[in-house]
Amino acid sequence: MDKKTYYVTVNTGEVLDSKENINYDFEIMADQEELDQLQELFEETDNTSQNSYGTSYVPWRVYYNNEANEDYDYYLTEVYRMIHKLGTQETRKHIESMHILENGI
Repeated sequence: MDKKTYYVTVNTGEVLDSKENINYDFEIMADQEELDQLQELFEETDNTSQNSYGTSYVPWRVYYNNEANEDYDYYLTEVYRMIHKLGTQETRKHIESMHILENGI
């Protein structure tokens, strides 16, 4: 499959094929299958984010001792791992500078 350039905004989970009129975080090169995988990771991140939000009101639950938060962290890390894999040289360098993938790329 042919790879195209896409522009990714992690906070909103957007992946667009044009950088016109948007602020984007990262530039990637992906084929349709890779793009679908990234979209699925964003969906899982969103789902787990909603689950962890429901537990944020419980003051005695520590963030790191909460399965919903662990799931969210896992999927968000996988999003960054996929963006790193598909990213341009600048994108990969930026993600590496964030130290978010310390357990391997």
